[in-house]
Amino acid sequence: MRRLQSVLGLAFLLIAASAVAGDTTVRVIALFTDKALIKVDGQQKIISKGETFRGVLLQSASGRGAVVVIGGETMKLGVNQSIAGNFKKREKIKLRIVPDAHGMYYAKGSINGKSTSFLVDTGATNVTMSGRKAKSLNIDFKKGIRSLVQTASAVVQAWQIKLDTVDLGGIRLNNVVATVITGDHPSEVLLGNSFLRHTQIEKAGSTLQISKRF
Repeated sequence: MRRLQSVLGLAFLLIAASAVAGDTTVRVIALFTDKALIKVDGQQKIISKGETFRGVLLQSASGRGAVVVIGGETMKLGVNQSIAGNFKKREKIKLRIVPDAHGMYYAKGSINGKSTSFLVDTGATNVTMSGRKAKSLNIDFKKGIRSLVQTASAVVQAWQIKLDTVDLGGIRLNNVVATVITGDHPSEVLLGNSFLRHTQIEKAGSTLQISKRF
């Protein structure tokens, strides 16, 4: 009987050890303004606000703490604080976009929760839209940084801003840099590299496949 209890006790310890070994451990090593040094399962990296490292998204960071999102759960951690758990990883979304008759890639999405259409443009530095489009999305772009840009026909005013959220078919990013150009052009929102650099883009024939980097 004692031997049976001993064997059962050993089995319980092995199961418990296995459960702990399967957990993800996240620890905040250091904090900076909009950045944090984060250690995930023994690997560490300095990541910026909006960046993801080994499934951990840094939502915000300051000297008082970091807000991270893990497996859809949002939590706040201070320096040298850690959390461990068997966080379920989200299924990776892969968006497939077929070109139109002119070879252009259009897709539906949203900006700050408002529906819009995008033209995927790997040549654009930022997500870019016209002043008219920004107004239709209730974006107060004139609070941004003003500059001048050269268009095909003239030098015009532009503003650099940050969008709270940009969502493309379920691929969602926060605090995305955008450029708003005064006037009516471009007619579509250009989905530029301030969004696309956080994704993985592949071509399968003429179809464009976009997925979020983890």
